Amino acid sequence: MGLKPPDPAVVRAWVERTRKAQGLPPTLEDAVVVGKVVALLPQARQTGAMRSGSKVVRPGTAERITARSKSAETIER
Repeated sequence: MGLKPPDPAVVRAWVERTRKAQGLPPTLEDAVVVGKVVALLPQARQTGAMRSGSKVVRPGTAERITARSKSAETIER
């Protein structure tokens, strides 16, 4: 059971309503403000190479474990 993407018309109406309530202009033209907004918005899609979790160095596959005796008593068994 996944989440449905939001209806674009509902999102647009919400943005318009909150923009007016805050007294913001219909468009943003200040480059600094646009840069801050872009930094707040997530990317629409990331590939495996882009995800920061994909850049973590992972250990190699596990190999067979060989038990080695350390005492003379267990070496003779």
